[in-house]
Amino acid sequence: MKIKRRLTLKFVFQLTVAGMVVLLIAGITLYWMKQRFVEISVTRDFASVGLERLVESSVLEKEGIRFAPNLLEQVKQNKGWLQSLDENGDEESSYYTPNDVPKHYRPGELVAYWTGVKPFPYQLALLIQQKNGRLYTLVYGAPNLLDPLLKQVSEGTFPVADKQFVLPDAIAGEIKAAHAYFQLLDPEGLELASYNKPNGVPSQYTVQEMALRTLYSERYGFHMRTLYDEQTGRTWLVGEPNKGVDSDSGTKPWIPEEYQVVFLGLAVMFTVLVVLFVLLSLWQAHRFGAPMLHMLVWLDSIGNAVYQEPVDRRGFQRSRTPAGKWRRRYRVYADMMVSIAKLSATLQKDQAMREQSESMREEWLAGITHDLKTPLSSITGYAHLLVEPSYDWSQEEVRKFSALMLDKSGHMDNLINDLAMTYRLKTGILPPETTEVELNAWLQQTLVLAAADPAYGKQRIVFHAAQTDVMVRMYTPWLERVVNNLTANSLLHNPPDTILTVSLLASEDRSFTIRFADDGDGMDETTLSRLFERYYRGTDTASTSNGSGLGMAISKGLIEAMGGRISVETQPGQGTIILLIWNG
Repeated sequence: MKIKRRLTLKFVFQLTVAGMVVLLIAGITLYWMKQRFVEISVTRDFASVGLERLVESSVLEKEGIRFAPNLLEQVKQNKGWLQSLDENGDEESSYYTPNDVPKHYRPGELVAYWTGVKPFPYQLALLIQQKNGRLYTLVYGAPNLLDPLLKQVSEGTFPVADKQFVLPDAIAGEIKAAHAYFQLLDPEGLELASYNKPNGVPSQYTVQEMALRTLYSERYGFHMRTLYDEQTGRTWLVGEPNKGVDSDSGTKPWIPEEYQVVFLGLAVMFTVLVVLFVLLSLWQAHRFGAPMLHMLVWLDSIGNAVYQEPVDRRGFQRSRTPAGKWRRRYRVYADMMVSIAKLSATLQKDQAMREQSESMREEWLAGITHDLKTPLSSITGYAHLLVEPSYDWSQEEVRKFSALMLDKSGHMDNLINDLAMTYRLKTGILPPETTEVELNAWLQQTLVLAAADPAYGKQRIVFHAAQTDVMVRMYTPWLERVVNNLTANSLLHNPPDTILTVSLLASEDRSFTIRFADDGDGMDETTLSRLFERYYRGTDTASTSNGSGLGMAISKGLIEAMGGRISVETQPGQGTIILLIWNG
């Protein structure tokens, strides 16, 4: 898998997971807010909201109906009670029911209590609902503080001081504990006296305001009961603050409880998301940034000629475990890391080869300088002898000196030509115009001329021709030079009894191979690996006057320039085989 696709899949997967986590957090927040809204509604108005929740949460078991424990706990906190009735009005189950509550209701009795036609010490709420084929009848009772209190204050006679009733301690404590208040109004609705009246309660009422405050108590913040005295025209009014309302002013909090839930939920959600994205950013930096930084440091080290991968404090490679496996965060960059490692190894190898080539070139230049100066010294010496007036050289001596000077100058010419040829081959020289030759006859003739060199000895070259004529187009001077170089290497750098066998092998697809095989000393791996280097010499210059250290490099370059390739097989003590191969 390519790194681009791998990175794309990684980022898409991570963004998808991050998006799903965000949606999950948002969903949890909305669910929590919904539950809080329900709890607020149940707390404020259990009679209408809580009873429906009770039915929804009910489970019919063998022992009877089981309700949600949290809703029953809310009933207890409201100081209320709960009954479940069957179709005959009998109590099936009850919770926190006082002793003065009936266990059985006649059809008209329950309605009379509920509508207030018949006095009942509790405020009642009924819910009749069908669920799972069963008809539920729930009776919820809550303490009725206002009606008894209204009756008590209207029947009593209390002194008034500065428009404030002076009540007995028992009644005053009861009113204050319930955060209740009461007022006495004249026939025009003007307050005559009051007790524990909050600041938000008016001192005068119109007909409309009295009716609105009685019907829409949630709008004004207070729940009221009134009693009109027909004889005096006065009105007694008892009230208490609704739940969640300031008992002094009758106003709702500056920030309603629902808004508080919304603000808290959003604040927690955004805080969690910010923390999540910070952690995700740190994880991304650790997961993707650290490997990229590691690779940049490595590349910077390569630029400073330090090719080893950076290591940690313990000396281990940062990208791998001590066991040599990729660390998890580096796996996605494995291809790139391998490429950098290959680049580092190649550059390191090239640097070593450059240093080696530089050293070899200096050695070669020293050797070639020696090779040039030695014959030049001989030529100069003989020239000085010839021009010396104090000597009268004979004609035979002059010819001898001249022959030696020609031999030395020819050696110098060969060295210079070899040097020039190596640089011509390096620039991509192409062979001059080729001619068609029959390779069997040409090779045999060339080897006969080469064998005539006295330095080789007699009968040391054996030629095996191909079974058929081999017609090729070739620039024969270059091929002749290659044959002479390979022949000289085999016969001059091996023991005197070494035999060189040259074979021409041809195939029907016009491919052919010239095989040079000797039974000499062979070469070791170091010599073989450097055989075709331009500045490498297998022996010193003293071994022969014909060696320049460039023969094999020139041979390889000439063969490749003519469309062939050269191959070497050798082992120490088992001779050497050199193949010149041309494919059809």
